[in-house]
This record gives sequence, structure tokens and C-alpha cells, in this order.
Amino acid sequence: MLRVLFAGLKYGYGRPELGLSLEFRNFYDTLKSMKGVQVDFYAVDEEMLSVGRDKMNAELIRTVESSEPDLLFCCLYTDELKTDTIAYITMRTRTKTFNWFCDDSWRFWTFSRHWAPLFTAVATTDSHALEEYSRYGIRNVIMSQWAVNPNLYGPRSVVNGAHSYDISFVGEKYGNRGPYIRTLERSGLTVVAFGRGFQAGHIQFEEMLRTFSQSRINLNFSGTPALGARNALKALVKLVIKKELGRYKFSAHGIKDELRSMVGARRPQIKSRIFEVPACAGFLMTTAADGLDEYYTPNREIVIFENAEDLVEKCRYYLAHEGERYAIAEAGARRTLLEHTYAHRFREIFQRMGLIDKLKDTNSQCAE
Repeated sequence: MLRVLFAGLKYGYGRPELGLSLEFRNFYDTLKSMKGVQVDFYAVDEEMLSVGRDKMNAELIRTVESSEPDLLFCCLYTDELKTDTIAYITMRTRTKTFNWFCDDSWRFWTFSRHWAPLFTAVATTDSHALEEYSRYGIRNVIMSQWAVNPNLYGPRSVVNGAHSYDISFVGEKYGNRGPYIRTLERSGLTVVAFGRGFQAGHIQFEEMLRTFSQSRINLNFSGTPALGARNALKALVKLVIKKELGRYKFSAHGIKDELRSMVGARRPQIKSRIFEVPACAGFLMTTAADGLDEYYTPNREIVIFENAEDLVEKCRYYLAHEGERYAIAEAGARRTLLEHTYAHRFREIFQRMGLIDKLKDTNSQCAE
């Protein structure tokens, strides 16, 4: 039996009004359902709100020392856990430590590279970051990728056999997302966009999953909030203007790392949405992203568009060719369940960390 203590945010960004966090819904729930894994959850945000950061960290150390898990699984949002806490657990206890880094395309220089050496192992979803980790002499890095929890993500029935939307998008309005949506509307295509900043507004988790299944075309944009002239100007200002004690001052401290982060933030990245839509048997049309063709075959399991003109053309084509659209959606769903669940990702990570034998021992005992 592999005993895991998952220490992470229970709510999105630590805010209860945003509902359960991605890591709680996907990582923790997957670990709960994996044969041979016994997992407990340590709600970092709730504990910190209750007793403060210092006491929360001290309590985490006591929990590890008393329960002696084989693995402390973390997904750091920021510095909610102390460096001393991670270092102590890694070096002074028998528990191995692991962190899943989420945004290494832009957080590596200012965040991940400082934290990674403290853990037994870490995972990155950014293939470009592997070289950067190596340049800093950090060798405990595992390349992994976003995926889905099939306990939550799956096909939802289409009401009365008819799709609710021709084209839909679910996500916050930033970068080039708004211009893409407006281009579709001006082209006479019917599209609805849900999320903060869009007229349709925020939708709840279950409604989002129904939307994936009940849309003829689901859109994904791999760009980041850094895209656009306004955001580029804001980022440049932040490089040299800092706010301290309510006053703004000029400071060039860390400007090299901040500049690297700003450039990295403009690089399209694979997002969890790319796996979530096919898991719900939805037809996915997305912009290109870092190594995307390693996970899905374009035009057979998902469709990639290059620019606004290409998006309009392909939307019109696949709206008119239902058979091809269904075949691609079904192929994407099959590939997702066969290769792209978090159980697949975690088994690979446990293998790399020398923990897989504990799972094998349990499975062999169950077989007997």
C-alpha cells in the first residue's frame, strides 16, 4: 500500500466562492480511486485561514511525523508552504516529497527553480523547462502533462438528441480570446462564450461539462494573459516599478528573471482544457501549443487552427460535416481514456520515484 498525504488548496486559488480547486477535483480524487493508494488530504488554505501560515506549517510537519506517509504530494500555488517546511520533511523524515508545477513556461525563473531543489522530485508540464532546470543543475525533474479524472469528466447526454450550442468556449476573457470570439460573430457564426469577462458569465462545474458534450464545436485558446499590446506594456512597467508600503518606487532587482518570465508567458502552453473536452466526448478545436501533437493526432482526434481566418473556415466546415466531427470527437475520447488520465500520469511519476513497488505489492495481494 502506497500511503500519500496530499497537501494543497481545497478551493480554487484558496477562495471558497470559486468552488473546489483543480487539484482537489483531479489529483486528490484520482489518488483516492487508485488501487493500492491510501490518501489523506491536508487542506492548506483552510488550515491557514484557521490558524495562520506559521501554525499551519508546523501542523503539517507534525502530521507527517505522526502518520509517516510514503509520499507528501504538493501542488504549490505560491509560498503557502515554507521552504523550511519542505526541506525538513525531505531531509529529516522518511517521507518522500513531490510537487506538481503548473506554469513553468513563465514561473520557472521567478518561482519553480527556487522551490524544486527542496523536493525529492517535481513534475513540469513544460517541455522547454527541462533544459532550464538542467542549466541550473536541478536533476529531480519529471516531465508530465495535464490530463483528466474520468471519475468526473465523461460524456453528458445531449438533450432530445440535439446539441445546445453550435460553437462554445468556457474560460476567462483575456489575451486574444475576445477578438477570436468577435471574429466568429462577425462572420455570421453562432457562438457563446462563458466565463469572467464574457456576456454569458460564469457557469458551474457540472454545467461546464454538459456544455463540452452538448456543443458541436468546443474552442480552446492556448495563449496566455500576456498576449496583447496592453498586457505587454503593463508587464514592462512592472519590471521596474515596484510597490512597497503603499508607495511606488523604481527597482531593477530581479529584472533579468522577470524579463524571462514575461517572454515565457507569451508562449502558448498546453492547458487541462485540451484533455477535458475530449474526455466529455466533445469535439475540440484549439490553437497549437507546446508539443500538442505528442498527445493527440491533429485532424483525427482534435482539430488545430492557425489564425482567425482558419478558425472561421474550419468551424464552417465541421458544422457542415457532422460525420467527420463525430468521428474526431469519438477518437479523441478513446485516446484520452487510454492514455491521458491522471492515474496514468501518477503511475509514471511513482515509477520514477521508486514508489511503484508499493502499488505492485498491493495489486498482487489483491490478485491472490
